[in-house]
Amino acid sequence: MPHAEFLFDPEGHVMNCVAFASGSGTNFREAVLASKEQGAWFDINLLVTDREMKDGKRIGALGYADKYNVPSITLNGYQHCGSWKAAQNDPELLRRYQEKSEDFNLKIYREIRNFENESHESFDFAVLAGYMRLFRGALLRRFANRSINVHPADLTKMVEGKRKYVGDNAVFDALNAGEERTRSSVILVDADTDAGAIIASGPWIEYAGPRPVTKESADEHQTRQKELSDWPTLRFALREISYSNFALHKDKFHKDGNPLVVYKGDKMPYGGFELS
Repeated sequence: MPHAEFLFDPEGHVMNCVAFASGSGTNFREAVLASKEQGAWFDINLLVTDREMKDGKRIGALGYADKYNVPSITLNGYQHCGSWKAAQNDPELLRRYQEKSEDFNLKIYREIRNFENESHESFDFAVLAGYMRLFRGALLRRFANRSINVHPADLTKMVEGKRKYVGDNAVFDALNAGEERTRSSVILVDADTDAGAIIASGPWIEYAGPRPVTKESADEHQTRQKELSDWPTLRFALREISYSNFALHKDKFHKDGNPLVVYKGDKMPYGGFELS
């Protein structure tokens, strides 16, 4: 395609991926299982986590890495960077947190480079599978337009030119705002929070809980959404990216600056390819 750049161009080899996770690891699991399906053209060959334990237990992502024989690297993000929440209301603490985060990303980048050198592999793509840390600096440069994230909200909803449902509480925020249904978005990772180009939007999931929305009812809805929207959309995106079916237009952009996504030669709407 003369006016578009493929997200992955195979050049005779499968798409080699590194995954990042912070918790249960179900998105990581789904990515690994998808890579094992017949005809898959990508592998998940390394897991990076920012912690080993949560609530006194080893995180699920590392358990899945053991189960599927995926090598893993763990660096303690909290120990290195401190508390994000504690830094939010203090400009100086926030500045220092961001500096430490940049350094943390550099350490991860170096660990990945060491792994590549020792294994004689080179990673083509990064998959953020429930990863709860900033992905910036050296890591973002290394995987610029070569990294995706699953966000549990419809990112086509805008307020004053900005995406409405971003951040950690997107599902609760959407339901609390009166939305009757939600869906997942697979996006390219950007320096800003949940701001990258939308590759694909998942199936809609109708909300069947009480009003007003409670944290418990939002969590139950999000659990359903993960199974019915997050996972199939992530699987689809990885498969189709690895087949060189997705590209970014070089000359056409949306109002927010994101390039048009191209799928099998067709220009997609703002929400990318929409799964039914």
